[in-house]
Amino acid sequence: MIQNFFENIKDILKESIHKLTGSDKRIALAETAEAIGKGGQSLVAKEFHVSRDTIRKGRCELKTGIPFEDAFHARGRKKVEERLPNLIQDIKAIVDGQSQTDPSFNTTKLFTRLTVAEIRKQLIELKGYTEEDLPTNQTLNTKINEQGYQLKKVKKVKPLKKIEETDAIFDNLHQVHYENQSKSNVVRLSIDTKDRVKIGPFSRGGKSRATIEAADHDFGNDHLTPFGILDVTNDHLELTFTETM
Repeated sequence: MIQNFFENIKDILKESIHKLTGSDKRIALAETAEAIGKGGQSLVAKEFHVSRDTIRKGRCELKTGIPFEDAFHARGRKKVEERLPNLIQDIKAIVDGQSQTDPSFNTTKLFTRLTVAEIRKQLIELKGYTEEDLPTNQTLNTKINEQGYQLKKVKKVKPLKKIEETDAIFDNLHQVHYENQSKSNVVRLSIDTKDRVKIGPFSRGGKSRATIEAADHDFGNDHLTPFGILDVTNDHLELTFTETM
């Protein structure tokens, strides 16, 4: 009879009990189980989708009148810093040696050339971690960003147009030229090379009076590298082209 009564009101009970939390919910579940009698604990556990331990805990709270404190802060997965206390320090040791500040001073972030995969590799090789020890690359990336590091594309170094010794070098060169310009056994050579160029019907960005069509992509693998030697004394030029494939 009690179970039949429970069947009639269980939806109301479920809705009411699910609105409760913590100790209040556990005590309500325990009271419901006791009201049902024999088999009440199993029935309540099944209908309310809770464990029997939760109901037992509620019974204890009901008898003693002392609620258990819910340690929500101790639940869930621990932070990687708690599991690997030296990880952040080891990341800094690896990244700091290969980072630079923002040259424009617009941010306090440090720019690094190291990818997360490379940092992971060095943590294993240099700091003794294993693949199983380390978190995912996504977590590593988050921790790296939290330390103020940011991946930045490596820029090409701009060639220096002039150094402190430039004027002295050219003054010396002019002096040597002047001293040897009348000597027949001295040859003045100017040597230069240029960046390699791709071979094919590709556009170089120039202009033409005639209509010329170029390939829409320059995915060729063949290249030419020009290399020139100018005999300044005899006004003679030799050009050499090396081909790479």
